Amino acid sequence: MTAEGAVRLRYGTRLWLDDEVHTVTGVTDDGVRLRSESGAWTVIGVGHLLADPTFRLCNDSEVPEGEPSGEQDAVERKLWLDAAALFDKLTDKQLEDLQSAQEHLLEMTTGYRGGDAENARPGEPRPEYAPDLPLVQRVRSKARELGYSEQQIWRRLRRWREEGPWGLVDRRSHRPSDPLAGVDPRLIDAILTQHHVTEADDSTGSLNRLRRRVERRLADVHPAPDVVKMPSQKSFNRYVAALLPGLYTTGQATTRQSVANRPDGHYQPITASRPGELVMIDTSWLDVRAYDPVEDVVFSVDLTIAIDVCTRSLLGWRLVPKGTKAVDAGMVIADAMMPEPMRPGWPDGLRHRMLRLPCEPLLAQDERFAAAAARPVVFPEKIVIDHGKAFASQAVKNVCRRYGITIQDTRKYRPTDKPQVEAAFKTIRSQFSQHIAGYKGNHVVHRGRDVDAVARWTIEELEEFFAEYVVATYQSRRHKGLVLPGFPEISLSPNDAYRLAVHRCGYIAAPRDANLFLELLPIHWCTITNRRIQKNYLHYSAPVLRTHNGTKSPYPQANGTWPIRYDPRDVTQVYFHDPYTGIWHTLRWSHALTGLEPFTDITLRQVKQELRTRGRDPQDQEAVLDALLDLQNRTDAPEASTARSRRARARDAERARAAARDRARTELVDSAADTPITEPRLRAVPPLPPGNENEEEVTIDFDALPSYEVWGGRPEKDGAP
Repeated sequence: MTAEGAVRLRYGTRLWLDDEVHTVTGVTDDGVRLRSESGAWTVIGVGHLLADPTFRLCNDSEVPEGEPSGEQDAVERKLWLDAAALFDKLTDKQLEDLQSAQEHLLEMTTGYRGGDAENARPGEPRPEYAPDLPLVQRVRSKARELGYSEQQIWRRLRRWREEGPWGLVDRRSHRPSDPLAGVDPRLIDAILTQHHVTEADDSTGSLNRLRRRVERRLADVHPAPDVVKMPSQKSFNRYVAALLPGLYTTGQATTRQSVANRPDGHYQPITASRPGELVMIDTSWLDVRAYDPVEDVVFSVDLTIAIDVCTRSLLGWRLVPKGTKAVDAGMVIADAMMPEPMRPGWPDGLRHRMLRLPCEPLLAQDERFAAAAARPVVFPEKIVIDHGKAFASQAVKNVCRRYGITIQDTRKYRPTDKPQVEAAFKTIRSQFSQHIAGYKGNHVVHRGRDVDAVARWTIEELEEFFAEYVVATYQSRRHKGLVLPGFPEISLSPNDAYRLAVHRCGYIAAPRDANLFLELLPIHWCTITNRRIQKNYLHYSAPVLRTHNGTKSPYPQANGTWPIRYDPRDVTQVYFHDPYTGIWHTLRWSHALTGLEPFTDITLRQVKQELRTRGRDPQDQEAVLDALLDLQNRTDAPEASTARSRRARARDAERARAAARDRARTELVDSAADTPITEPRLRAVPPLPPGNENEEEVTIDFDALPSYEVWGGRPEKDGAP
């Protein structure tokens, strides 16, 4: 204490924290290192320490007798061994000798080998060990009987009284093993601090470098000479092995950083009681290289999956060229709420009816489920995502808000916050990826000599293989983490867990809107002028825009602008929702020719950059079209194409194919075939003036609102509402 309300923390300061006395063993730049009386080590920030309600300085009167207070010499390291564990390691012969030794001491002190007069053996007590005789005489008699000296008997008696039965065991073969016995705690603290502060994130070095850095750290903290004596290199290496086991201090840097990223404390399992209660979504690279035969290029693939925590079912997945976008993450949510279609050649045993749900007769009336595969369809209540840009997009958040789905972010650099999805990626690698031609391993040290030479499958083919693996293998494989409640020895498959969960909790029908894909796309707000709209200097038009030309949209707080949905995977067309008819329309780029291939927003940015480099206006539609055709012709020519340009063309082709597949599921009207609309021009509905007390009351019929269907569930009790 330097002043009222001020606290000085330095080496050797003793304090109370969490109802236990701690000793300050080191002060770092951002915290204080403490050692408790039980031997536990803790690093805590100064602010957190001072704010803790259990923190207070330890007075000299509170220091246990025999222990130093303040800055004294290093305290000798103590061991508190479990006596029962020590006896458990004794051999049968040693236990017999110990029992015999105790009987002799009991006879010497009480006169009876069992120590109890009521259970006396025949002939007890013997005359030389009668209880009324002095203890000195009985000790002399026992020494003559056993062939020991009286000093040895007195010494054994003293140990027996102080330490119990363990005092009679021969210590030469049962000495406690402590590799840090006699080591200065300040040296221990310096080694641990050096590793956690510097070595964990630094490049890998040798133990010689670590010893030099520890010595320099000790010299900075304790400038007085010979305060902390450095051990020899051999002893130092032994201390490091005992203090930093499994931390890869001199191993691979990636492994060391991964181990250092593990959270402190114990692991608490993440559980869910019903399907859809908790759905985890994440993206990782697929350990398989994809091949494009048209462009003759090989490229990496990203895999995005959604897994239900309750049943461990894979609800949706997307395979895209490396670089997952927001629309890809949104499509995974849509896939989880839509049935997985059967593929040609799949056996009938993989159909959805094989799940044997209680509501299967009702589901079979839906043509989507009649031709669906045995993959659960779940309505997510909460999705867990990381801080990836694709998952944090506004389009994904808007759809989640509409359907009442809660979004929960994990902590940064904490894969343990979503262990189920991380375990699923590991399972996919071991059961699927490594058996596919073009497998490259999950690390460069596991990669083959020429992986690209054996890659032969396109992304479309990999999608078909992966869908068959999920439906036929993953969903039917018994999972160690899925057990029948009350019967932990019975493991279940994801399909079994889903079937039991539906019987227990009921079935919640997912949204059946075929245009869910369009609702997941990003929104661009613009005005309708000259029967067209503009986005990124591209003009889109369709006959349906004649009706709304020059009008203001009915959306509040939109300043009269209209929402246009666009797909970054194919910017040759956008989508317009007519709020007065509820119909979705396709708006095509006005300058898109029949021979123009679909292209992504990345290609569009590249084209505009080339126009700026040439000194041309990127707003000129004809210039953009000419540049696109020139780029596609140049990259299509074998003599002018490069590996990078071919990969870009393959990327655009794959994304356009995925966009066309998603677009085929919708009820979308191609406005190019629309007949001209001759109805009178519609006007926007003006909003009600705020704060008008005379405005008419608006009556909402809640019974007429659509709700999610719930089938099955627990039977109602008699008389229950």
